[in-house]
Amino acid sequence: MVPPSYNVLIVGAGVAGPALAYALATKTHNKRNATVRIALLERSLSKPDRIVAELLQPGGVAALKKLGLESCLGELGTVSLLGYHVLRGEQGIRAPFPGGHSARAFDHGAFIMSLRDRVQQMPNIDVIETTVTGLIEEQSTHRVIGVRASKAGGPPESHYADLVILADGSSSKFRTAILGNMPYQPSQKGYLAGLIVKDLKLPEPKFATMAILKGAGPVILFELPNNEHRMLIELKQQPLDLKEHIICDIVPQLPSSLRAPILNALETSRVRRVPHFYLPPTKQGGCSKVGAFLLGDSLNMRHPLTAGGMTVAFNDAVILSELLAQIESFSNWDEVSAVLRKWHHLRKPLASTINTMSMSWAGIFAAEGEAFDIMQEGAFKFFGKGAEYYEEPMSLAAGITQSPLLLARSSLAIAFYSIWVLFTHPRPGNKSAPQFYEYPLLFIKALNVIWTMGIVMGPVMWAEM
Repeated sequence: MVPPSYNVLIVGAGVAGPALAYALATKTHNKRNATVRIALLERSLSKPDRIVAELLQPGGVAALKKLGLESCLGELGTVSLLGYHVLRGEQGIRAPFPGGHSARAFDHGAFIMSLRDRVQQMPNIDVIETTVTGLIEEQSTHRVIGVRASKAGGPPESHYADLVILADGSSSKFRTAILGNMPYQPSQKGYLAGLIVKDLKLPEPKFATMAILKGAGPVILFELPNNEHRMLIELKQQPLDLKEHIICDIVPQLPSSLRAPILNALETSRVRRVPHFYLPPTKQGGCSKVGAFLLGDSLNMRHPLTAGGMTVAFNDAVILSELLAQIESFSNWDEVSAVLRKWHHLRKPLASTINTMSMSWAGIFAAEGEAFDIMQEGAFKFFGKGAEYYEEPMSLAAGITQSPLLLARSSLAIAFYSIWVLFTHPRPGNKSAPQFYEYPLLFIKALNVIWTMGIVMGPVMWAEM
């Protein structure tokens, strides 16, 4: 067997890869008697350009501080966001994050470059720009002992390590090789369209705006540095003409003060579109490939609506770095596999909460139909009742509170409140509440609301168990 060049080799320098590399080189290294030598391999170290991962929830900010990387936010310039301002028609409600917490918005590429810069400063991390093409396995045991790679215009090369971590993103080419027969496959749930808008004044400064629309959306707008705003639009299907769809179906439903800057941006900027996927996590360390494991979007993906992906990634890095500090050797797969099984359960409170919330909220607010209309109206009025009602859901969305059970309770509370609104509040076009003779039909609609909530949340909660 070829002696390893590194203790740990990480493929992918997006969000999760650099975060874990830095944590292993500092916190894990400081708890061990020997130096932890790490290689971080990335296909391109140039500044990435993406339309997502530009908003870090308060729970992600807290995890970044635990990793010792909070200075990355200060170095690049960020915008503090105090919560969400939710629009539905002509009405709007403000839902701040509880406890004075704030999210941070920034240019994605600049943030990634800041993370990489911190990693490159560490003497026990080698950052290598190369394209990984395959795994190297020990012939007799088929244990992963390294990777094959090649630099642009260069010959093939091999990199060896005691432990290989694959954080190569949503389109990971090693997912099947590591997990084998996966219980779940990545499932595309739609598209996200993104646009940069300049000289925009949101209805509530320092709040991300979420607009719930009829037949489209929802739409998220939030401030970035340098007088720019990011506009994200949920698309269930690809429209024939995206620009026309935004102009005709989305802009007219937004507040009049927002329309002119958005229309101007459509004329001067490019609208970009990316698919988004859902992938429940798979337990590793048992039947998965020996010597390597997956991290980040290669293992687990969720809807980007609630901006929880980076929060999950940084929390994973915190947990893994603490667990890996307790093992004697990275080459001892029995120890590593025990860590992976423990990590799978320790990450669940946060990851399952954020994953379930992102998929269920997207399913409710982006869908059409009578039951969804009832839930949207009920949720809007539920949040509008004040801090006592919105603090728990906002704490869950922010990654501050980590509890799938609390999420289920909040979701049921919103569903039953929606039913109460259905029976007691005037419906659109009516001036008075429903009469008693209408109750049998409303009862059927109420059952449909409960059934629809179960259809939306049930499969995700089961997959996340």
